[in-house]
Amino acid sequence: MQEFSLNTAPDDLEDRFAAAFGGQAAVERPLAASGMGVRVSGIDLSLPLRPAQVELLLDTLSHCRLMTLAGQDLDRFSLAAFERFANHWGAPVAHPSNFLRGGKPAQQDGASDGAITYRPYAERKAAAADATLPGVQCLPHESPAVLVATNLLGNGESEGPSLKDGGSWHTDIEYEPLPIYVSMFLVHHVPVAREASNGQWVEAPADTGPAPYHPGSDDELMALRKRLPLNGETAFADTAAAFAALPPEDRARLEALRVRRCLNAGDEGWLTELVRTDPRSGVRSLHSPVWASRPGVRPPIEVDGMTPEASRTFLDGLEKHVLQPQFRYDHLHAPGDVTIWNNYMSLHNSPPIKIGIDRAEDARLLYRLSCKGAPAPVLPRDDDSSWIERHITAGYRSPDSIVAPAH
Repeated sequence: MQEFSLNTAPDDLEDRFAAAFGGQAAVERPLAASGMGVRVSGIDLSLPLRPAQVELLLDTLSHCRLMTLAGQDLDRFSLAAFERFANHWGAPVAHPSNFLRGGKPAQQDGASDGAITYRPYAERKAAAADATLPGVQCLPHESPAVLVATNLLGNGESEGPSLKDGGSWHTDIEYEPLPIYVSMFLVHHVPVAREASNGQWVEAPADTGPAPYHPGSDDELMALRKRLPLNGETAFADTAAAFAALPPEDRARLEALRVRRCLNAGDEGWLTELVRTDPRSGVRSLHSPVWASRPGVRPPIEVDGMTPEASRTFLDGLEKHVLQPQFRYDHLHAPGDVTIWNNYMSLHNSPPIKIGIDRAEDARLLYRLSCKGAPAPVLPRDDDSSWIERHITAGYRSPDSIVAPAH
């Protein structure tokens, strides 16, 4: 395995955080061998941020691709405060799990159009999570932008503990003309049990064939896809380091390519770049270089000028490169952490998890927000109404009670 690390953050990053947030701010970097990741402690996100502090956070993510702001006090840092913080990164979007399109789930195979209606809280995953274990409850919220990522499935949905395989490698909502810029987790509960025979939370899942992927990929790619962490971590692949590690002639070829994405099978779709340049850092990265990141839900993408078959062969080879161990990072969560990742510079995947759990030691409970568009050092945001209508599902905006200036 050939090692490669992409480190572009300024050498005095630690001094910059101390100047912006005070001497208690401490920086650990990188978190991954690829150069991805930074962990910052000593920052209280329940307090409003000054514009210079926001700019430093934005700049840091543009270099590091993933950033954890550790140790938030969950008695003080509410989900409303979390959504206010997210507004600095872009306009929060309602998660597809929290609404219906044309009366059916938005993340579902087949046509995905029609009128948008939000699910009431009682019909969301959060309500089921609240009914699973005494003493393990979601933080209060109603916002459709908050996705509850959890293995708390509600009573009566399982006959006992079992293992659910991990998901598929993807970036968030890459299938819309304006993709997601950042996503972020606020961590509430993490599994602490390490009772499997391998000393981890769960055993490695049995080989179940190509699921959840389309059949036909070669064995090496499938093995890379399914090498997932076993302690509830989120798996990441660093697509900036993977791009930088390629020979110059390959990078030039990829920069010239365009891919066609679409929401539904049969749509004309649109052409967009495969390689993106971060406007702050100038770092170039591969954006969702996956032929079919959502099998059975969204159509595969095509490379402009290639047949569907040639597109799959080409993109499978690129995915195989990106998922090599030297570009992988498995992020272990801790309660109170806010972890932010740049979707243009990474892929991620959910781990195998226990479901049907009956004790708090096995609980995994995180809250996710995703944002589109330009950052905003000062709140509230001033997004144009026509831009919101084009790019934000159902025209969602965070309410004034969340983003209004503090008095």
